[in-house]
Amino acid sequence: MNKPLVDAEGYPRADVDVYRVRAGRHNIICLQNDHKVLMLQVEKALHQLHAREKVKQAKDEPEAQAEAMNQNQNLPQPFAGVNGVTPGSPTSISRLQVDDEIINCKYIITKWGGSKLCFS
Repeated sequence: MNKPLVDAEGYPRADVDVYRVRAGRHNIICLQNDHKVLMLQVEKALHQLHAREKVKQAKDEPEAQAEAMNQNQNLPQPFAGVNGVTPGSPTSISRLQVDDEIINCKYIITKWGGSKLCFS
């Protein structure tokens, strides 16, 4: 792409079809420019999509919470409560908080053969 099409004396090189090389270079440069424009359009569209999704999610979350509160769900009685959560612990990472009530407990078998408790 960047090699000169003329020799040291300024004459067109005899081993190169200068017209075809120039036409090819022109086409490649046009395609590269088109690609840059398309990538900018894609980037802009992605930013708009994510912005719309954030707004939609912000609107949907309160509605979903209100709907869940309005439904009369028959949940099982809690069998345990949370008295404390150590910051940075797996419990805090899983968003279990003080005064949460545990209504379900399951074992999860890991691929290494150990087991973990899962609370809900």
